[in-house]
Amino acid sequence: MIDHFEIRTINFHDCKRFYEKVLLPLKIEIKWSDKSAAGFGIIGEDKVRFLIEKSDNCTNSHIAFSASSKKSVEKFYQVALSEGYQCNGKPGLRENYAPNYYAAFVLDPDGNNVEAVVYL
Repeated sequence: MIDHFEIRTINFHDCKRFYEKVLLPLKIEIKWSDKSAAGFGIIGEDKVRFLIEKSDNCTNSHIAFSASSKKSVEKFYQVALSEGYQCNGKPGLRENYAPNYYAAFVLDPDGNNVEAVVYL
């Protein structure tokens, strides 16, 4: 349904590093980057689906990335914590969303709530 989306970031270099690390377990990689923007997409595809752009201000967002398995949700979370990023919800079922909704949440350097989710 969504072709691509973009967020603005105050901490561009820190956010670029964050997304490069935590999205890899979800099979999402950086496709290109310059001094003020970066594009990410699914490994094996050329298309950019997620962009970050340097800005003087940002509005916090909630971003949910699809995961292929429970294990990839857990790896996303482990990578984020091992890199020093903040937990915003440990991996687990979120039955208040749906009985099969398995997710983890972390905060990026700008305070965006970043989620990995898989439906079991």
